[in-house]
Amino acid sequence: MKKIIVLCMLAFGISTLVNAQQTALTSNGKLVILYDNGTWKYADVKVPEKKGKDAENKLHEKTEKETLGMPVLDNSPIVLKDGVVEKIAFIEGPSKKLSKYFKQKNIVRCDFTLTSKGGKAYLKTDWKIMNGEAYSYFGFIKEGNKLSLELIGGKVLDLVYTKEFEPKEYQKYGFSTYSAELELNVEQIRMLKNSIVFKAHMNWSRRTEEYKVIAPSYFMKSLPKILE
Repeated sequence: MKKIIVLCMLAFGISTLVNAQQTALTSNGKLVILYDNGTWKYADVKVPEKKGKDAENKLHEKTEKETLGMPVLDNSPIVLKDGVVEKIAFIEGPSKKLSKYFKQKNIVRCDFTLTSKGGKAYLKTDWKIMNGEAYSYFGFIKEGNKLSLELIGGKVLDLVYTKEFEPKEYQKYGFSTYSAELELNVEQIRMLKNSIVFKAHMNWSRRTEEYKVIAPSYFMKSLPKILE
């Protein structure tokens, strides 16, 4: 009987561990394990020994950066083709501010829709706040407010809003929405197409909050669909 109990406990522990992590594939084919506690690691990484030649040293330096999770930029041309990538949830999790007042109605969600038209790339961010009075807690999305994406390796990429967006509040139904659009420049596209997003910080007009990213490899999977 004791053996059965121990086996059950072990099985439960393994199941909990599996549910507490997710995986993502980098552009160079390496598997990354992302944990809910904010840590990460490569599933299997081998770093080659340094060579004497300059070219080989540069190759090693690039591989070492990838091993550390640092995105490696390339100077290859960015050629966009017209297209729309299906909407997907990118952020979903509790708001630190709302959690102070509400035990359940405290979730913030943001859906991303990536589009390309006329040689320009746009990212539509559809925010849904589980509160019918979002302005009281978050205010507007004003010109100059930014959505900051923290990439694995420590690099932070700021996506800046260039227009003001007001929330639509549905007090009867207990939620509010913001529909806002960003333009991605060439440097941002180069960075994002090879990067896994670790965390997101939204700079609202009233406060800045950190949110959980539930689709860390979104840009790696979506950008190739609008690139030649």
